[in-house]
Amino acid sequence: MNLDETKIGNLELEKGLVRKGVAMYAWDGIKECTNLECPVVDQCKYVHHGKCAVQVEYIQTLYKTMFSTYSYLDETMLFKIGMEIVPLYVHLIRLQIVELSLHTPITLTEKGNQAIHPVYREIRETLKTIGAMWKSLDMTFAFGEKLKLSGKSDASIKDAKSKVDYERGDPDYYKKISAEGASRKGVIR
Repeated sequence: MNLDETKIGNLELEKGLVRKGVAMYAWDGIKECTNLECPVVDQCKYVHHGKCAVQVEYIQTLYKTMFSTYSYLDETMLFKIGMEIVPLYVHLIRLQIVELSLHTPITLTEKGNQAIHPVYREIRETLKTIGAMWKSLDMTFAFGEKLKLSGKSDASIKDAKSKVDYERGDPDYYKKISAEGASRKGVIR
């Protein structure tokens, strides 16, 4: 991965090469750090100069994790990720910063009633949207499912997926039960 770290968070769309001949384009604009407007400036351990370092680190970690886990991404998938999913993560980290600044999850409505702060609903909705976007690319992070790791060939992954597919089922299920069902000894109806 040869992403240009100086371009992460900038409005330049091309972020560098993921691998030979495959570029990453992303809308990951991050605002400048402003001490006066930042709701968590008193908790922030980063330098308060330039792009918000918390957000830049968050997006860099997203890129590193994504490219080390999914080495097979083609240009079309990368474009969809960069232009649709990455902006959602930028949105999510901004919401999480707001959430971190709250002293309590409870807020008062105009009528004086207590309610949960609306940022929590926005965080949940953003997470749902991110999950749906990953799923639309047939890339999910389900527990119990093995993710594609760097260095594995596509053939070995297809072989593993044909054995057990938790979403679509086992394609060899009927063959297996037919073979097992040849002997019905001991079956009670």
